Amino acid sequence: MKQSQDPKKLPSAIENLEVLKKKFSTNKPLIFLDFDGTLAPIVENHEDAGMDNETKEIVKQLSENYAIAVVSGRGLSDVRNKVGLQDIYYAGSHGFEIAGPNNFEKDNEEAQKMLPVFDEIEEKLQEKLSAIEGVRFERKKFTLAIHYRQVSEEKISEFHSIIENVVEEYPKLHKGDGKKVVEIKPNIEWHKGKAVNFLRKELSTATNPFSIYLGDDTTDEDAFREMGNGYGILVGEHGNDSYADYRVENITEVKRFLKELL
Repeated sequence: MKQSQDPKKLPSAIENLEVLKKKFSTNKPLIFLDFDGTLAPIVENHEDAGMDNETKEIVKQLSENYAIAVVSGRGLSDVRNKVGLQDIYYAGSHGFEIAGPNNFEKDNEEAQKMLPVFDEIEEKLQEKLSAIEGVRFERKKFTLAIHYRQVSEEKISEFHSIIENVVEEYPKLHKGDGKKVVEIKPNIEWHKGKAVNFLRKELSTATNPFSIYLGDDTTDEDAFREMGNGYGILVGEHGNDSYADYRVENITEVKRFLKELL
């Protein structure tokens, strides 16, 4: 069983590039990439996030040699538009909706049944949180993200308790926390790690293909735990222990690391 540890104790992927490159040259990895905080900087308004041209070009060139999937908490159409590359796979809403080349599509069937519940809870939360300034809602197909990056410090505990009280009324849903965002998801045993395992079967004929996953948030930990044959690489830190194997400091180091794979 993989152990989590203090991110500061994780070895640097940049300092160990030669070791990693040797490993990659004998095991062609499947590459899984988070979007916000990994390929694109975290910004005040989530809709303003975007990759720079250099990062997009690196990912495009990598996709010519490697199987690549972008795994994001964003809705599928949103992350697809933000990345804008045709020949790669996308897992949106933490893996509840997956799509790829040749019209490949796969939605989580259990989550499909919960769409009316999301409509109901979104309306209720919009109403109850309307008095708190700076709250921003982001409705995806199978999840509801509520951003509080612009909420004043003294209102944050009220914000969390309102959401907790409402979510308690919906046993089919559960609340997860990310960086200045609360995610309401179907209460189903499905997450980024499960999506990664599904995609590994889709992208490779090997039973346990060699894979790497780069991500910066607590939601990426589910994927790091699945990297039995491969490496999880944490970008920066998220305030908790991590199941990653290596670490890079920031998006600049992500670019450098991906360039080395070219």
